[in-house]
Amino acid sequence: MTTLRIFLYLIFITLGISLFWSCRDDGFDTDPAIQLGFSQDSLLFDTVFTTLGSSTRSFKVYNNHNRRIRINSVSLAGGPDSYYRMNVDGRSGTSISDVEIEPRDSIYVFVEVTVDPVNQDLPLTIVDSIVFNTNQNIQDVKLVAWGQDANFIHPNYTDPESGFSYHVITENTVWTSTLPYVVYGLAVVAPDVTLRIEEGARIHFHNNSSLVFLGQSTFKVEGSLKAPVSFQGDRLEPFYQDQPGQWGRIWLTATSKDHEIDHAIIKNATVGLQVDTIGSLTDPTLKIRNTVIKNMTLAGLIAQGSHIQAENLAITNCGEHAVILALGGNYDFRHTTIANYFRLDIRNTPSVLINNYYQDVDGVIQVRPFDQLFFGNSIIYGSNLEEIVLDIYDGTTVDYTFDHCLIRTQMNAGSDSFINTLVNQDPLFYDTQAHDFRLTEDSPAIGAGNPDIAIDIPTDIEGNDRTQRVDIGAVQYYPIEEEED
Repeated sequence: MTTLRIFLYLIFITLGISLFWSCRDDGFDTDPAIQLGFSQDSLLFDTVFTTLGSSTRSFKVYNNHNRRIRINSVSLAGGPDSYYRMNVDGRSGTSISDVEIEPRDSIYVFVEVTVDPVNQDLPLTIVDSIVFNTNQNIQDVKLVAWGQDANFIHPNYTDPESGFSYHVITENTVWTSTLPYVVYGLAVVAPDVTLRIEEGARIHFHNNSSLVFLGQSTFKVEGSLKAPVSFQGDRLEPFYQDQPGQWGRIWLTATSKDHEIDHAIIKNATVGLQVDTIGSLTDPTLKIRNTVIKNMTLAGLIAQGSHIQAENLAITNCGEHAVILALGGNYDFRHTTIANYFRLDIRNTPSVLINNYYQDVDGVIQVRPFDQLFFGNSIIYGSNLEEIVLDIYDGTTVDYTFDHCLIRTQMNAGSDSFINTLVNQDPLFYDTQAHDFRLTEDSPAIGAGNPDIAIDIPTDIEGNDRTQRVDIGAVQYYPIEEEED
């Protein structure tokens, strides 16, 4: 009996120890809200791929907690087809399971991207991410590389007070057409510096990136009919062809001066051009000719107390306003097509907003007059019943002129401000959703322009002659069937 009791006693002890270890906490933090820390939230491969076509970067993953963490999985979002490869704490693969990090410790993740540097069929940017699943909590680190040779404009200066990093251009600079330029972050042109862009140059902006000109700086865009300068996002896949909001804006800040843009295409940003107060009492802040601004989330052109001369300008399909002329200024638009049929959201705002006042920091209304507000041989039309709104402060007036224009408005067009202007007559564009704003053969804009306005602008935005017949807008009518043949 004694032997049997000892035997049973040993069995109970053994079972107890097994149960103890089976119920024991393994020490891993299982909180579903737990957060990993990362040394950086995105990995930028800014190497120009001119030789082997590969580059390696790394980042650290931190466990900032007092218990061990088990990461359920670390995966490349692009899977086996990704251009990227990774090594997580010594383990390689496109998806790695059960990665452990001790309390207050970290691990390294190494990432390599390999592309063929001469394969021009690659996208301009190669985007992926590494996804971390920890207790069903998902976090990621973005991966961005360039699949083609380019000039990379990335931060080269960090402000010591704010800690904000950006690229600063401190001497007169020329961007050529040899390779595309990719702006990553904010590119700032310093005071008294000129940035000149030659014909055929391709300027691409990464997400939220912008080009900013400080006071007394100058922007010269020297495109041509056959080789315009393009400004657009850095995603060139077909899906992004007409996606607005891919980058920030081109901002000509207060007192910058003598800007000239000729034969440019500015598309798919939040704001195309923002032009602030004048930098010269005699010369226009901006002369813009033969240029297309299209497909903006907010506005194609924002001008605040500025001086702009525009010829053969097309501003089309913007989410809120095509043109904002605020805080007074001096504006002369000739042979301009402003056409807004934005369809990605409901637009309740006019294509053209004109404003002459603001409220200062003390709550006092400040009125800013217009020295000139002229539209000649121009179209302002769109999908709303009212496409021109005058936001004029009570008790003030604004002198404006629409000379031989075609506009959509509910304003009384019987005053002297409207000279031979066609009101609420559909211009009959060729294909508004394809951003094709050529006139069709029955358009009322054909032959309705003022020859005296056109005399100094003898060709349209596409190089077609307008001396024999003056059509309203930036584009002369010509038989589209003949072009297609």
